[in-house]
Amino acid sequence: MRMTTSDSVNILTKPLIINGLSIKNRFILGPMAVLRPTDDGRPSEQTIAFLKRRAQGGIGLAIVGGSVCSERAWGESPFTPNLRFDKDEFVNDLKRLTDAVHEHDTAIFAQLFPSFGRMGVPRKGREIIAASSKSVDIGSNGLPDNLYIPGGRVTPYPKEATSAEIKEIEESVVSAAKRAKAAGFDGVEIGAHMCYFYSSFLSPLTNKRNDEYGGSTENRARILRDVVAAVRSEVGTGFPIGIRISVNDHSPLGQDASGFADVASYIACSGLDFISLSDGNYESMRDNVPSESGNMLAHGEPQVFRKALGNNIKLFLSSTPDPRQAAEAINAGYVDANMLARQMLADPDYANKIIQGRENEIVWCDHSNSCLRRLMINAPVACHKNPEMGQEDPKAKKSNGIQNFIVWATGNKHLMNLADRAIRGVRKVI
Repeated sequence: MRMTTSDSVNILTKPLIINGLSIKNRFILGPMAVLRPTDDGRPSEQTIAFLKRRAQGGIGLAIVGGSVCSERAWGESPFTPNLRFDKDEFVNDLKRLTDAVHEHDTAIFAQLFPSFGRMGVPRKGREIIAASSKSVDIGSNGLPDNLYIPGGRVTPYPKEATSAEIKEIEESVVSAAKRAKAAGFDGVEIGAHMCYFYSSFLSPLTNKRNDEYGGSTENRARILRDVVAAVRSEVGTGFPIGIRISVNDHSPLGQDASGFADVASYIACSGLDFISLSDGNYESMRDNVPSESGNMLAHGEPQVFRKALGNNIKLFLSSTPDPRQAAEAINAGYVDANMLARQMLADPDYANKIIQGRENEIVWCDHSNSCLRRLMINAPVACHKNPEMGQEDPKAKKSNGIQNFIVWATGNKHLMNLADRAIRGVRKVI
């Protein structure tokens, strides 16, 4: 029998305890590169207004993304600007951000991002690095609805990271965690998902190394085990630390949920408190950005992670806006909280509307993915279902007419199919 509305509300509003931190409910705002910080990487008034608006909307936890914690990541980012955690002088600015969110009894975590890895952009003569020299064939296993890449796109080949570079990146994460704690963040999440630096070590599909960071499951987990342990040593015992990892390559030659869960089990003992589950990557974007609620549950991936990790590691579900699906998954013990991204752009009051029995008033994301197309062209991210989104601070910069046209055109299937044929035809001639 399907769970009743009142039952699902009771489950979703139950507090969650993570390493002594009490989070008032199970609604989590997932990290997104939509915060539009200042050009030098400080939180802008729009950054603060966006997060504060979601806190007012009832979420229990916000995870701040679109951020970097090293000079390397700042320089190679495919989108700009980012929120910076690599400079001591930014701590006071970040404190303004955490204070604004805390006003609404909402916890806030910082996502620590030291390198974009295979998705990085080589600039100023600096090479990008990853576990092994393997490029990304974006969308090779399918793109999300309403997202097109005419002619396809393959990223540059990265250089295999040296042991010294790995330790340098680890040190940047530790330093950033110290700054995040000083700025009032309640916890940190280390980004190791999609096709970014840390994620490249976790799967045999992208890790071809023959040293202590490659080969066996334990070796592939070593880089994250080490950095989690180093962060734990820096921030102490009573501060939540998590990782965001992909749970399935969704590739014929890739690693499945069982393989990723085995990797995670080696990391868990190093001082880990939670895992944010992310399905697929840039080569399987259809699975990473689904149009159906609960795809991850249908694939059985949270269930596999729970079996491998037990109940001590908290698991955050993603891409499940249907509140009953999320509540049923929590009630079954598969996950501990529900983390949403695009739905929180469409309706910042999503959590309150569920809590208050106003589910019929929710503005649902329609998965047109115009927000992603805006991000891809580095335009201010907006949502056509929510005119307020991107203008939470009335003085925030809007996209211009040319950018709006490009967003429309790149979502037009007919135009994009013509562009794809034209580009592929030119390549054949060349």
